[in-house]
Amino acid sequence: MSNLPADLVEEILSRIPATSLKRLRSTCKKWNALFKDNRFIEKHLCNVPKQLHVLILEGCRLYPTSVDLNAVPPSIEFSDELSLNYSNNSEKVYIDTVFHCDGLLLCTTGEDELVVWNPCLGETRWIKQNDGCLCFRRWIPRFGQFNGRKTKFALGYEKNQFFRSYKILMFWGFDKTGGDLVDGFEIYDFNSNAWRVVNAPNCFVIRSHGVALKGNAYWNAYDDKDSDYLLSFDFTRERFIRLCFPLPSHDCIYTALSVVREELSVLRCIIGSSTMEMWVTNTNCEADLSWSKSFEVDYGFDVYTSLLIDEHKKVALCCSSYFREDRNVVCTLGEEDKYYTEIAFKATYLLRPHIFNYVPSLVQIQQGIESDVFFGKSPRRRWDERSGGGDSETWEDYHAQLQQEIDDMNSAFEEWDGWEIECTDFSSLCRNRGRGWKTR
Repeated sequence: MSNLPADLVEEILSRIPATSLKRLRSTCKKWNALFKDNRFIEKHLCNVPKQLHVLILEGCRLYPTSVDLNAVPPSIEFSDELSLNYSNNSEKVYIDTVFHCDGLLLCTTGEDELVVWNPCLGETRWIKQNDGCLCFRRWIPRFGQFNGRKTKFALGYEKNQFFRSYKILMFWGFDKTGGDLVDGFEIYDFNSNAWRVVNAPNCFVIRSHGVALKGNAYWNAYDDKDSDYLLSFDFTRERFIRLCFPLPSHDCIYTALSVVREELSVLRCIIGSSTMEMWVTNTNCEADLSWSKSFEVDYGFDVYTSLLIDEHKKVALCCSSYFREDRNVVCTLGEEDKYYTEIAFKATYLLRPHIFNYVPSLVQIQQGIESDVFFGKSPRRRWDERSGGGDSETWEDYHAQLQQEIDDMNSAFEEWDGWEIECTDFSSLCRNRGRGWKTR
């Protein structure tokens, strides 16, 4: 390829899967630099074929999963576990929940932590409970549940001209039959290392695992009139949008939302019947969202997650519950009976298997601005570490330097509404709705 023009080489490389490009990083310094360039990463995300890579979260472990539809009945095989380890030791991380966007996995762990992970590149960014992250301390000492509150997270990005700025949406609410009544929201910005409150309507119930498509997040939801609808969160404008499902929901329930090849799909379960229908979007434009029915199947059990794995053969991979038999099932469902097969697991209500489509990517995890202030560390300790505890630099000098750093950060960001920090050796500082700091 050395004789080809550079722009043609780049065009070719942008269409090669990330797992293959990863192996080329060590063979050419120029290519290694190219694969880290935000412009190329954006181009690669747009050009690379949207292949189906199924992952299943089962028993706090994440497994690549393959389905052979040429076998009768189809075979479901799990590959070796995708291992996530703690950065300071080799211990494995127990993953409770996972949310996928652009090859990044947002995971909550058994150790009450939040981590963003790119399995393809092996990069992670940990967001731990600490004094600098008041939303955790104030609302949820443990991820997942506290005083009847349940916490969920979604990963998306703000669209701008040059690159994607990733954000995390956290929302919490109270248990309600069939879902969670949402009553609070906060946004974590990777660039600022800060959480802030988002003003949003709180009169809806989330009843499904969320999915991400083109930077926005989506859920099955219903309102106080028990009307099902598709709920979207726009990470660029930071607002919720209510969208329509294929048909009115007075005689059905919509479940198992998923994304395959830039399309949304959802199961429509007919009330009082064992009939389920798989519907797929015809367009990616939210303003003109339309649906078409892919197929229907007769299946008399609860399906809580699904993934359309073959649109031509009309087959979906599903997670289902057999509560009377105390087991969860991963199965294939299709329009034809020959496509049915299943693998059973012992039923656990809190940690049921979850399947989703994963697309490996070269997206590098933004590490943000490094400042101990964001994480509640003692400024004096940081000063002692720099100066070695000597008198060559006075506390007043360091105080002035720290204030200058704060002023620099202040001028670097445009929106700082609604978050606050604490420093051990200062009086409490809080962020005004505007410019500048004040002591209270």
